[in-house]
Amino acid sequence: MPLLILAAVAGSAAPPAPVLTITRPTLHHRQEDGPSISDSYEYLSGQLLYYSFRVSGYQVQKDKVDLRWLVVAVDPEGRLLVPAANGAIREEVSGNDKDWLPKVQQTIPLPAQLGPGVYKLKLRVADEAAQTSAEKEIEFRVGGRPLPEAKTISILNLRFLKTEADRQAMEPAVYRVGETLLAKFDLAGFQLGEKNKFEVEYGLSILNKAGEVLYTQAKAAGDSGAPFYPQKLLIGALTLNLTEGVQAAEYTLAVQARDLVGKTETESRATFRIEK
Repeated sequence: MPLLILAAVAGSAAPPAPVLTITRPTLHHRQEDGPSISDSYEYLSGQLLYYSFRVSGYQVQKDKVDLRWLVVAVDPEGRLLVPAANGAIREEVSGNDKDWLPKVQQTIPLPAQLGPGVYKLKLRVADEAAQTSAEKEIEFRVGGRPLPEAKTISILNLRFLKTEADRQAMEPAVYRVGETLLAKFDLAGFQLGEKNKFEVEYGLSILNKAGEVLYTQAKAAGDSGAPFYPQKLLIGALTLNLTEGVQAAEYTLAVQARDLVGKTETESRATFRIEK
């Protein structure tokens, strides 16, 4: 008889309390509710990242669910890519909803300049009724070329182009009188101020073969901003109309760039020819 009593007591034990869990975290391919990305998928800078997840093990109190969620996207160094996304799920539920799994679905615009590497989405959900929380991380890869590393402002890849649409530099760089000289270059190594503020300006000089300055423009253009995610690279462009009075010869373009935040400057030179 004591054995029967023990069996009855064991059979009446309360089921274990549900554990709040983030389930089905998914990175979707190029659209909301699209298929999940493959293990080898690599995002590119500026691309949209679609993700979703569901929540199980929440507590229902007075026929209501009260959940808070937070999603943080970080780079390999732990810097935020975009401001954190957050929200709440407050729904009335009934007995027919016992298998319902609340869903969070969001889109993140990736910054325009990201180096290749492994990035993370950090997910957190809090159940206000049960005073519990759950966390999970999703890794994703970003591909593309590494961003240049420079300790001080540097002019990289100074090149001449025929038109704005050209992707390949002119080799050799030969223009004709009446055309427009187009030079492009990359700026790296400029310092960032408070809230990722940057400010640069650049000018140009034209020298003849003897090194004499024929034309100069101290401040031809500039760029500034304070993006949420730090800017590491800028694309500079300069144009110069080659008027009828210009003589056919070899010339040198000298580009001077100044970092107004870091109080440094640099120069880079490249040669070109003008033909009649």
